[in-house]
Amino acid sequence: MSVSRTNYKWVWLATGLVVGMSVASIWPHEPLSAATADRNEKFGLITAPVTVDSEAVFVIDYLTGRLSGAMLQRTRSGTAFVNFYYRNLAEDFKVGASGEPYYAISSGFAEIPNSGGNQWGRSALYVAELTSGKVGAYAIPFQISQRSLPPQPLTPIDAFPFREATVTQ
Repeated sequence: MSVSRTNYKWVWLATGLVVGMSVASIWPHEPLSAATADRNEKFGLITAPVTVDSEAVFVIDYLTGRLSGAMLQRTRSGTAFVNFYYRNLAEDFKVGASGEPYYAISSGFAEIPNSGGNQWGRSALYVAELTSGKVGAYAIPFQISQRSLPPQPLTPIDAFPFREATVTQ
């Protein structure tokens, strides 16, 4: 008496499932994250991952050159904004009241090592300004907290020129 081929199909299916689940359990898992951005003529908004499971939202006011943001964290009473951020971009890029600044903002992955008691987020903010012709990178400091913390300045990492500065008259 011979064993039918259909019996072997079930064996192969079961073997494939066991092998597939075994490989999936030891395969490194990468968290999925994506930054979003939106803008109009007066302000821009962007999100940036700060920890593995949280992100911050930043708003850049094109009229004043002020960049501000906040990070959502789980608290005892739910979820709330507890870390707040600010930066005066007009001062950083030396855009005076006479010039018309043109900002662009993006976030990107930047694994900055923690040092001197500072804890940095997983992302950096990249801001470009057309009049000055510079791009600046900013680190996002954060603390895990159950209560609102005072606003912290975003920390400049570095900058580079992408074109010569425009002289306005």
